[in-house]
Amino acid sequence: MTALEFEGYHVDNMQYQRNLTYEATSKSDIKLNPEITVNNHINANHIDVTLSVLVGSTRDSKVPFEVTCTLTGSFTYHPEADKDNVGPDSLVRNNAVAVLYPYLRTEISTLTMMSNEYPSYIMPTVNVSEVIAKQNGNSDRL
Repeated sequence: MTALEFEGYHVDNMQYQRNLTYEATSKSDIKLNPEITVNNHINANHIDVTLSVLVGSTRDSKVPFEVTCTLTGSFTYHPEADKDNVGPDSLVRNNAVAVLYPYLRTEISTLTMMSNEYPSYIMPTVNVSEVIAKQNGNSDRL
């Protein structure tokens, strides 16, 4: 048994909005910088981790769409299996987000593909632990 057991996830919210002010140029000029937010709720040994992402903007005429997605993953912390006494906070920060990120990438890719207007947007792979380590203070924004 692992110290942090993944129970599954659900999508809380997904939205695709076409940017009506988009001025089409070459597709290679489109710059999308996903903004990811992490929120945790720990109740005894049950942990809910919520990942939210914003990709694109309807306020930028160089971006064709704005996509948001929020999903929540459920985890169980098993203190008896935490042999190194890492603790739930560290496990959530380093492991739970890494477990959920591929699901978030898939949701965004599927949603943008279904627009039937632009190629599917595939969020970049990231080393979640490294990205979190670069955050300012205790901010949960990736």
